[in-house]
Amino acid sequence: MNLKVLIDEERLKRRVKELSEEITEYFEGEELLVVSLLKGAFIFTADLVRLLGLETQVDFISLKSYSGSSKGELRLTCPPSSDLKGKKVLLVDDIFDTGESLEFAYKYLLSKGAELVKSCVLLEKEVEKRVELRPDFVGFKVPNCFIVGYGLDLNEKFRDLPYLACVEE
Repeated sequence: MNLKVLIDEERLKRRVKELSEEITEYFEGEELLVVSLLKGAFIFTADLVRLLGLETQVDFISLKSYSGSSKGELRLTCPPSSDLKGKKVLLVDDIFDTGESLEFAYKYLLSKGAELVKSCVLLEKEVEKRVELRPDFVGFKVPNCFIVGYGLDLNEKFRDLPYLACVEE
């Protein structure tokens, strides 16, 4: 297996800084609850939150759609511990492909009383979407390949890479 660098470390850092500025401008003067989708978005979320010029709280949500290697029904495995009632929430995910995970988490946060939910994804994959929801803030549009690095994994490996790469068989 080979890894082909898709987005290098410097380009990643630049774009995360730009995203932080866009989000700070949008939420200017507001207190923000950042909810990160685990596990893939944890590194992106950490870098993003450090750059936001806002008062923030951070929480996490975890979903599961696989049982072994087969895709099954999407379900919540770890809800946020924060009280969401009346909060302005930024939902952060690593990759937006079919959109089902982001939409599931988005609807869940609203159902728990969030006043406003905006979404930020590091990557939007160029594939057919299965949902109407679209992310509010997008880092990069990427081709349809299996991507690892910067929190994204292949069987729990490669999350630690400081860049994003396509896995080539």
